[in-house]
Amino acid sequence: MHSIADIKGLKIRVQATPTEDAIFPAYGAQTVHMPFGSVYTSLQTGVVDMAENGINVYMANKHYETAPVMSLTGHEANNSVLWVSDKVWNSLNDDQKKWVQAAADAVSSTQPAKALALETDSLKKLQKMGVKFVENVDKSGFEKVAIPFQDSQAKELGPHAVKLIELVRAVK
Repeated sequence: MHSIADIKGLKIRVQATPTEDAIFPAYGAQTVHMPFGSVYTSLQTGVVDMAENGINVYMANKHYETAPVMSLTGHEANNSVLWVSDKVWNSLNDDQKKWVQAAADAVSSTQPAKALALETDSLKKLQKMGVKFVENVDKSGFEKVAIPFQDSQAKELGPHAVKLIELVRAVK
């Protein structure tokens, strides 16, 4: 897949979320929901034409055996984030809040570098196995479709989300 035109009409396994249910059809793809454990067989039998996951997930689940081409669209970033609801956070005493914050700080100081290193190592291993990586993906079509959708979702989520999307877009 080199551009948004290449996804049109194809069946793609996505997580059953409102975001993916809206954005992938906007790209021209047909979304297919299924348990993650069914992806391998569905790729093998043609139930789906493609699936969307990061390099590490693709490698760990041997999806390269049934789908030996991976487009590096960069549309996904696997983040390890610790989410705590206001209800839970407010129920913690000061010591517990410090423990949670210390855990989050420890993860944020080490996890991104480790995740990137694992992704790089996985890519090299997959290349040695013969997986073809499409690196020159024209992302402009995807961006053109996604930006209005992102803006709408950010507005719906509130001012913090609007500010966050502005910050993300400012990163060069």
